[in-house]
Amino acid sequence: MKKIAVLFIALLFIGCTQNAIYVVRLSPPDMVEQFKLKQIDGYVAWEPFVSKGAKYGKVLLTSHEIWSNHPCCVVASGDINESALNAVVWAHIKATSFIKNPENREKVVEYASEFTGLERDVVENALKNIKFTTYPDEKAFRKYFKFLRDKGLVRDVNTIGFENEDEFFSNFLRKDVYEEAMKMVEMNQTPRTSEHIRIGYLTADLHQLALYIAVKEGYLDQTGLRYELKQYKNGVAVMDAFRVNEIDVAYLGGAPATLKRINDNTKIRIVAGANNEGSAIVVQDYINSVEDLKGRKIAIPGYGTVQDFLLRIVAEEHGLKVVSK
Repeated sequence: MKKIAVLFIALLFIGCTQNAIYVVRLSPPDMVEQFKLKQIDGYVAWEPFVSKGAKYGKVLLTSHEIWSNHPCCVVASGDINESALNAVVWAHIKATSFIKNPENREKVVEYASEFTGLERDVVENALKNIKFTTYPDEKAFRKYFKFLRDKGLVRDVNTIGFENEDEFFSNFLRKDVYEEAMKMVEMNQTPRTSEHIRIGYLTADLHQLALYIAVKEGYLDQTGLRYELKQYKNGVAVMDAFRVNEIDVAYLGGAPATLKRINDNTKIRIVAGANNEGSAIVVQDYINSVEDLKGRKIAIPGYGTVQDFLLRIVAEEHGLKVVSK
């Protein structure tokens, strides 16, 4: 009887592992390097790392195909002077409008290449996969929050002083700040300030191109704002910088912003959106379908990230499980 039980458990384990996608955590630059060396079977990342790595394999699915119009990077702020905050959001809106204007296409590609340090063909392809925006969709943000909550990746919002999720989101997603700046843009007015702030962003993250353009096109300077730019390797590092009062405003992923806001009670607010979509599952040439991901090693930037969520959506739809390697 004992042998039968052991055999049954073993068969159950085999059944589970046969339907498993094994995930490892890597930074996007490391994903590309390990993918090139065929040390991983694929990865889920954002642009420009999708287009950069796809040269050595192919894109299996874009995030648009998995979850259309999903939020990605945002603009967040700590507790800073309202005139300075208004200036930053105004400049962000102006820069995003510049990006979306077809007449500026050549200059946008040039700026994108400068910002990322990548070849023109790579950034041109990457830009096709990114939807630059100025404010995130709240329903989509709540969908992502529900994923984090259901997976036990975030604490209850009661633990950080909110009565319910509605109260949390009214404090976290500050559309009123965005609308004030947008009103000035629409009235062709320029906010004025003499404040000095520190702005954080992720190194070579094409999703955050609006910040680079706000600097290069002089939108920030037009407001009189004095600013200092600080680079970080990922969104977690940005949130840690907020926590120790190293920065006042930052461009970062909505995922680390949400996770750290709740779990570490790092008091930030989202005042604008930077982009929607712009991620993808990149795989080796021998993988031709989602079913082919069974037993394969796929890299993600971290648990609870939007990229992790995208992979889990795909896995669930095809009866697969995501398992830590």
